[in-house]
Amino acid sequence: MAHDRIDTDPATARRLWNDAADAYHHFVETGLDYYRTDLHGPALLDACGDVRERRVLDLGCGQGWFTRQLAAAGAQVTGVDWSHGLIEHARAIEEARHFRAGELAGGVTYDVLDAADIATHFAPDTFDLVTACMSLMDMPSPGAVLAAAARLAPRIVFSIPSPVTDAPHRVWKRDASGTKLALEIDRYFDATTTVMQWNMKRLVHHFATVQYRYTLEQWSRMIEDAGLVIARLREPRPSEAAIAKRPELADAARLPYFLIVDACRSRAA
Repeated sequence: MAHDRIDTDPATARRLWNDAADAYHHFVETGLDYYRTDLHGPALLDACGDVRERRVLDLGCGQGWFTRQLAAAGAQVTGVDWSHGLIEHARAIEEARHFRAGELAGGVTYDVLDAADIATHFAPDTFDLVTACMSLMDMPSPGAVLAAAARLAPRIVFSIPSPVTDAPHRVWKRDASGTKLALEIDRYFDATTTVMQWNMKRLVHHFATVQYRYTLEQWSRMIEDAGLVIARLREPRPSEAAIAKRPELADAARLPYFLIVDACRSRAA
């Protein structure tokens, strides 16, 4: 995925996700998004711990892939996303799967809702847990969303691209045969709004989305300002068995591509 630097507004960001809904749905649901299905997604679910009979709010749920992982683990989940196109796909999948009593311990509800509005849409302490699977970096004001989430649940677990490797300048250096030697990183401290060009060959068609990039220190400050404390950080990486099954994941065993944050309300909040 390439990154083009550009300033853009939330309305454009939402429109781009609606435009991308069909291609993104196909990308994830066909298993082509193997970093999600085989790496950071399972790691995020593991970080959530035992969610049986827990009330969970999944922010930026997209077409519902992680929402369904939570439900399969026994949670009662509400998934919200500002893209009506993605929510339509999520609801269609839900209907097709015919969630019946006894088929899954948990259940799923989907709403078209901007994560910025969750504090006015839900009452305080409605949930036991708030999650966000690779979505906060796509939101114009993630700090405000975290603050709202802290009022709705005592614990928030989310994943984002690793700030260490998701720099504005990010280029693999290769030898003459094309083998990756090292990842060249620069301009780490540039907090920029970018349009990310999804141009991988495995997509049915290319699309673009807006991403808001922050440094690790900025994420830490947003978490603190939201009245949260970090309980644990995780940097998921594939096992040797996972790489043997999916060799494309080998890069993620060399460098951190994702960061999982497990945070809870501070006692002073």
